[in-house]
Amino acid sequence: MEATTRHDIHLGTTRMNIHDLVRELNENLGTTVVQTMAGVKDRTSPFRWAKPDGPEPRPEVESRLRLGHRVWKTLELAEGKHVALAWLMGANPRLDEELPVLYIQQLRSREVLGAAEAFVNDTYAA
Repeated sequence: MEATTRHDIHLGTTRMNIHDLVRELNENLGTTVVQTMAGVKDRTSPFRWAKPDGPEPRPEVESRLRLGHRVWKTLELAEGKHVALAWLMGANPRLDEELPVLYIQQLRSREVLGAAEAFVNDTYAA
């Protein structure tokens, strides 16, 4: 993936209103994946965060959601939304056979972004 694309994804995600960001994730990944990504127990949270006048997630949860959005956009732009979802929810050899969505939940940014870029570029991520 080109540096300009990575930069554009980062800028877009950073500048995006959190309610719009969650709504986009809900529509493309489903609320169960968003709940898992965010690391929250309340199944209704993704619905409430997606409302324009809804509550905002706690700062650490917002960080997870923004990281998840960056990973998802990286994959979706290169591979499409179905492959992006499958990648997020599948065991990944570059992440010790763990689910990438759990790396997002743990805010392991370098590893999960590196694995996503390696997937779209068909290279090995260190």
